[in-house]
Amino acid sequence: MTQVEAMFERYGPKYRWLVTVTVLLGLVALGMSITIVNVATPYIKGAFGMSADQVQWLSTGFLAATTVSLLIAPWLISAFGQRRTYIGLLVVFIGASLLGGVASGMSMIVAARVIQGAMTGVIRPVALEALFSVYPPEKRGLATAIYGMSLGLPLTLASVVGGYLVDHFDWRYVFYVVLPVCVIAIVMGSMFLPEREETGPRPKLDWIGAVVLFVAIFALLAAIANGQRWGWNNSTILILEAVSIVGTVFFIFWERRQPRPLLDLDIFKAKEFLAGSIVLFLFGGAFYGVMYLLPQFMDAILDYSPITSGVLFTPSTVVLAVLVPLVGKFGDRIPPHWISVPALCIATYATWRFGQADWNTSFFSLALSMSLLATAMASVPPPTLARSIASLPPRLIGYGSGAINFALQLGGAFGTVILVAMIDRRTMVHSHQLTQGLNSGNPMARETMRHLETVVARTGTSAVNQHAAAVDLLSRIDATWATIYAYQDCFLMVAGGLALVCIPSYLLSYWGQKADAGKARAPSRSAESTS
Repeated sequence: MTQVEAMFERYGPKYRWLVTVTVLLGLVALGMSITIVNVATPYIKGAFGMSADQVQWLSTGFLAATTVSLLIAPWLISAFGQRRTYIGLLVVFIGASLLGGVASGMSMIVAARVIQGAMTGVIRPVALEALFSVYPPEKRGLATAIYGMSLGLPLTLASVVGGYLVDHFDWRYVFYVVLPVCVIAIVMGSMFLPEREETGPRPKLDWIGAVVLFVAIFALLAAIANGQRWGWNNSTILILEAVSIVGTVFFIFWERRQPRPLLDLDIFKAKEFLAGSIVLFLFGGAFYGVMYLLPQFMDAILDYSPITSGVLFTPSTVVLAVLVPLVGKFGDRIPPHWISVPALCIATYATWRFGQADWNTSFFSLALSMSLLATAMASVPPPTLARSIASLPPRLIGYGSGAINFALQLGGAFGTVILVAMIDRRTMVHSHQLTQGLNSGNPMARETMRHLETVVARTGTSAVNQHAAAVDLLSRIDATWATIYAYQDCFLMVAGGLALVCIPSYLLSYWGQKADAGKARAPSRSAESTS
């Protein structure tokens, strides 16, 4: 009898829900750390006098650590078991949060974010394996739907909570707010998660592979994030790119020769798993990209307060809560593409709506678009995860769980830093386009200047200074519109990416149906030959 079977015998059918609540608490608490600090970033930047180059390490370090640690989780579970791994990562996360809350300088707060990111990455495969161990195959659609909600809900919830905390208290509270939830999760994990099943010696971790992969991903993220500011031909950027390429090539070479690799590349021989990884990579880039762009747009263009920006995400949280049970109910009964492809089409339309937003866009319009986008967060990852992992042989499921989450997070990391660079680049392009026609030979420019001079005259500005004030006002207006157009370009780029995801999402379902049909025919042929 396995420990999970013993737990079912002890607690009965309710044990499944006890495990579900246990891992959901940890997932939501740690998932909030992804975006809740983003709300407080301007305050952290001001508190420590950090430059734009320095402050981006808060997100780059977090994203790199989250991505790589996803692949370490299978080893941790094998070496220490679900219970100790879950409790250990929560204890380390609490320590990192306390470090961030009391930080007195840049190095302390960046270190706190890197450690938080690593623990946030570890918890995802741990939680997914715990859910799969208590849900039978015919109910794993519900399990992955619940898991999918735990990925989307913290992102929206963090915006609401973070906005309230920085508006009414202090930015340091964003590091403390989830700690009580972590403590409850530790207590429940000690009661309801199983200990290590294996009795033999603990397997060795591929430390070389883990370090090389972290360096490769960190270098590439840093290159993309800073390329626009430093120049793409800058020697540091070129070195970072070279380090990333060499590190990636070495990682593949190294993993092929390890008896227990960090990432077993055989998982990508399954077409369904490869398609699912592509789906989640692209979807992660699009969704995390929007979650980065939208708060920045509301702050820079609409001048929303942090709490107003947070409230905008509330309707999307409700959408997630309503859709997740429905996706779980039907995910086990119908092909995945009947759920994911329509949701992707809705999300593409929602992101296109963001691409039309300017300083006249209403709060209701943005909230509606975000709610529509939430349908994809509820409907795309769950069936994709379930179908992809189901395509793997049993020995590779542990690797698959880490790798599929790795694809989602890696996409989110790249999507975010690419959009950071694109905002800077497109703002410069549009600024040049708007200002190149501002000269005395342009009748529209002359008419605009006369109108602005009249406006500033009504404010009591002296006649001597009216022209200079009008020029300054016009440059400010042009700068604002250049920024608006840059955000619109980035939202439209994300919309194109979401539309592209429809292709591998359909192929995943199509190949999965063919595989299921082949498995169904195999027993019948076997029975005929026997008779």
